[in-house]
Amino acid sequence: MTLVKWIPKRDILNFFDDVDRMFSQSFSHIQGTEHESVFFSPFMNVNESDLEYTVSMDLPGVRKKDVEVNISEGKVKVIGNRNDSQLKEGNSCILQETSHGTFQRSFELSNAIQKDKIKANFNNGVLNLTLPKAEVVKPEVKKIAIS
Repeated sequence: MTLVKWIPKRDILNFFDDVDRMFSQSFSHIQGTEHESVFFSPFMNVNESDLEYTVSMDLPGVRKKDVEVNISEGKVKVIGNRNDSQLKEGNSCILQETSHGTFQRSFELSNAIQKDKIKANFNNGVLNLTLPKAEVVKPEVKKIAIS
């Protein structure tokens, strides 16, 4: 007979892992038919360096002319449309796992960015934004002589 030490904490963590895996498998593929629309929300990465923020957004199947980038009050907004080009006249959809439609992603940054120097590049279905940080003005320190 083999004895196995029971660790309650490990069993609880395994339970949560199982529940998480179950939800991931259930909702990772939103499926649609010809009577349902499938929501499109692009994946996005935001990185920060000492000099700038960089944003990368995956937009497969989206044309450059269908994407708009706005900034207002420190909030960057990307608006666009991904067309369903696969469905042809006379064909009916049996199963659709790709998503399409109008999308909007927005995020807030600090107001310390140089709005006039923001650059956007769209290449191979990836939107890249470069948002340079404004120089931080350090307050002047004046030494007062003690008499």
